[in-house]
Amino acid sequence: MKKAINIGILGFGTVASSFYHIFSEQKGELDSIFSVPINIKKIFTRGNSHPVPENIKKLSVQNASDILEDKEIDIVIELIGGIHPAKDFILQAISGGKSIITANKALLAEHGEEIFKKCIDKKTNIGFEAAVGGGIPILRAIKNGLAGDKVKSVYSIINGTSNFILSKMTKEGGKFEDVLKKAQEKGYAEADPSLDINGTDSAHKLAILGRLAFSTSLSMKDVIIEGIENITQLDISFAKELGYTIKLLGILKDEDSKIEIRVHPTLIPSSSLLSKIDGVFNAFLVNTKFAGPLSLTGYGAGGNPTASAVMGDLMEIASRLVNDDSHHDFIISKIKNKLNIKTKKDIISRYYLRFSAMDRPGVLSKISGILGENSISISSMLQKGRKVEGSVPIVITTHEANEEELFKSIALCDKLDVISAKTMVLRIEDKIE
Repeated sequence: MKKAINIGILGFGTVASSFYHIFSEQKGELDSIFSVPINIKKIFTRGNSHPVPENIKKLSVQNASDILEDKEIDIVIELIGGIHPAKDFILQAISGGKSIITANKALLAEHGEEIFKKCIDKKTNIGFEAAVGGGIPILRAIKNGLAGDKVKSVYSIINGTSNFILSKMTKEGGKFEDVLKKAQEKGYAEADPSLDINGTDSAHKLAILGRLAFSTSLSMKDVIIEGIENITQLDISFAKELGYTIKLLGILKDEDSKIEIRVHPTLIPSSSLLSKIDGVFNAFLVNTKFAGPLSLTGYGAGGNPTASAVMGDLMEIASRLVNDDSHHDFIISKIKNKLNIKTKKDIISRYYLRFSAMDRPGVLSKISGILGENSISISSMLQKGRKVEGSVPIVITTHEANEEELFKSIALCDKLDVISAKTMVLRIEDKIE
């Protein structure tokens, strides 16, 4: 039995500083639970974004190697972010037999397979709850609570920045650019918000979540990704009229061992639970074979919520080390052969189409003719006669259609001389469960 558990922290930004304060507050309880002291021994602070308080300067080191090569350190908490040098630090720590805790979603989405394999080979532990959903314990729910069940689907609002923007546009109006600026002023969006609004951040998290949910290997190239940059008040208004709310959804589905993994703005029924998730909150609707539908919601980012998830991983890994439990997190090693991933030619969905048309006779017949020739059946149509930048918006919703055929049809429609701008295409998800 170990006499102490020593921790090294890489980075001292928002999450790391929050973790330090939570850990300090909880240390007495931790030591009591494990009957051995749990200590933060060293913190790599070079290049940190937060001032280093006087009370931890004695723990501060200027070289990551002071942590990675310290044989007394059992757990390395990586909170630097980005791919490099974080990846090199983590692999070096694992090679030295150290357990890892990380909140690095981009790294795990891009290089998770290599890191997990290294952990298995070296018989070390890894915790990454903080990489997906901030303080929401979605990964622990799937890998532990639902380990004996079968996940059928996950619908998620998984990026707080995008959700804040769409919520504000829906409730208060305003252009995308103006609301984004407000989000930046409030600190909800980075100076460069591109990874949030173009869907990449959500895709990173979805790839990690899907790997656990479906016990399969997933990478970023498997994810269909679209962002919210082109959403307008016009689309939000039409969606409301049709009984929908627009949200940036992360969607996972397992149908006959074929996986759907996609991130895109989506029309969802205004009566659904996810439509009520506003601001910077995140939410997950998980549908399983035996437990049925489950929901989790909370803060998806921020110092304290994310640090809380890091604390949860620390508790789990410390318990294994104290009790000399060499068994792996079986979910990490229980990966099947790579399942088939659906592409656009495999996906069936309903669609919202907003055409920008010239105010001329025969426009509708030309559009409906192209859709009909490609087996796209119209469910409803709205045409208000209001001109937007010289064109009349025509909104069509479709019955279920093949995505590849749908986009082929839209490409043909956009070549018509009566269409003045690129058609807006959004998916509709009616059955969120």
